[in-house]
Amino acid sequence: MNHPLISVVIGHYNQQECLSKVLDGFEQQSLPADQFEVIVIDSSSTDGSQSRFSNLRTSYPFKFIVQENSGKTGARNRGAKESSAEILFITDADMVPHEECLERHIKAHQTRTLPSSFEGLTYNLKTLSWPINERELSPYIRSNYSSGHRLGWSYFLTGNVSLPKALFEEQGGFDEEFQGYGWEDIELGYRLFNQNIPLYYLKEAINYHYHVVTTDEEIKRNVDKGKSAKLLLKKHKELKWYLGLNPVATFIFKQIKSDGGLYRLMAHFYASSTPIKHKIGFWFLKEYHYLSGILG
Repeated sequence: MNHPLISVVIGHYNQQECLSKVLDGFEQQSLPADQFEVIVIDSSSTDGSQSRFSNLRTSYPFKFIVQENSGKTGARNRGAKESSAEILFITDADMVPHEECLERHIKAHQTRTLPSSFEGLTYNLKTLSWPINERELSPYIRSNYSSGHRLGWSYFLTGNVSLPKALFEEQGGFDEEFQGYGWEDIELGYRLFNQNIPLYYLKEAINYHYHVVTTDEEIKRNVDKGKSAKLLLKKHKELKWYLGLNPVATFIFKQIKSDGGLYRLMAHFYASSTPIKHKIGFWFLKEYHYLSGILG
């Protein structure tokens, strides 16, 4: 059997229904089924995923591998090791691919003479209604870049990214010290950037984030995002300002108490039905919780 052109790597934990929709999306790909494989690394899910997917029949080569939970980074690194293609497509268990997604990634790599990475267009959803309502989509990358635009390293986001497996292995994959939410993908993107590996925007390669994140969830997970940023800072001290640790922000944060008047006022703003107050409160609470994670 010929080796596939591209290996899809998915880390999974307790997202059974989302993963089912994602795998169905790969059944609809314009790329022939014998030209790609899908590898799911399950971090010992407890929601019945193992019995549902372990013997799943698909039109494309499919592996469902269960391992001890070592976080998203460990799952992705294992998936890359199990892959047999020269190109890796790294995505998530709640990212539903457009039918041309993989074909677009493959064609992009085939048109470049030097090793490159590509970031596709991912849309957030406002609701989980399906089929998708085009009016309810918002892109991850909000800048109106044209396809082929060279992106900065901070756009290396692993919901819709591809790169040569050889590059991934040369960098040692994802840093498995990152166990919390965020930054593990951008950290790898930064290392690739330092090796002069370009990252291009691939606007024609589309997928959909089948997960609606509430504003409450976004505020709460900013604490974990801050903790991961603290680890990133430890590894790359030159990124201090990029991570928001300028003297002004640090000074202001240290003056604010979670039981103090300003915090209570911003929490009141956040709960307000007045759009401008809600927006200001939301921004404040996100920034405060992020800084509490990185400075705490």
